[in-house]
Amino acid sequence: MNVITLFFLIIVTAATSFAGNSTLPIINGQRIDDLRSSYATLTVRYEGVLSNIGQLTGRFDEFKYNADKLNKNVNKNRLKIDNLSKKVSSIGNKLNKLGNKIDLLSKGIDKLQLMLKTSASNNRGTLKKPPTGSNAPPIAAGLSKIPKTKTKPLTVSDDYDKAMNSLKQKNYKESLKLFSKFIKNNPEDKRIASAYFQKGEIYFALKQYDSAIIDYDQVVTRFPRSEHIASAMLKEGICFLKLGDSIDARYLLKKVIQGFPGSTQSKLALSYLQKIK
Repeated sequence: MNVITLFFLIIVTAATSFAGNSTLPIINGQRIDDLRSSYATLTVRYEGVLSNIGQLTGRFDEFKYNADKLNKNVNKNRLKIDNLSKKVSSIGNKLNKLGNKIDLLSKGIDKLQLMLKTSASNNRGTLKKPPTGSNAPPIAAGLSKIPKTKTKPLTVSDDYDKAMNSLKQKNYKESLKLFSKFIKNNPEDKRIASAYFQKGEIYFALKQYDSAIIDYDQVVTRFPRSEHIASAMLKEGICFLKLGDSIDARYLLKKVIQGFPGSTQSKLALSYLQKIK
């Protein structure tokens, strides 16, 4: 714009000097009129150039605005894509962990089936029908009936007590073995939920979080009225958090807060929940 203005001033100065030169021929003022006409033409062109510059500036501003807007949309879409990628990755990790759980459960089922088959086979080989009729042995003389003998009751609960003692001594391997034996031999015992919970606690202490989840989940799903339900749910959520599964962790921690408001477990769940981004 400054160049155009300078050009215009040069033209005006030259025209003035040219008009003031007495050596130039002036015929009826024709020369002055020509200069004035040229001046007017240059003025119009100058104003036209200014107008064009204004239009170009407006178009440039509009283009810049659209470019900035497009750039913001691209950034938003990129952020959405990144979030979706994270969610897909999280779901993939969750599926892998579920696959590991299924494998563990499948191995456990196979082991139980093998034990059942072995037990059934042994029972078929050892059980015999008692003799009847003439083959039955005679009752000893002088005895009208066979006396009843007192049998010592089975101390199946000893395994639980032994397991708890081993746990207090931090003999985790022996304690796990005894708890598992107790669960197997006493499926209807009232302390089954406690046995599963204690197994989960041992695996948690050993940082074997996958195994801990399985035992904690037994308490959560099978024994909803157990005294350990809130702690089992909390610890299961923490295990998922330790394994990097924030989705399952968030679900279980929220469940503790909603199901057991005001409890110690609820307060701990809230503190862990606040750490999840």
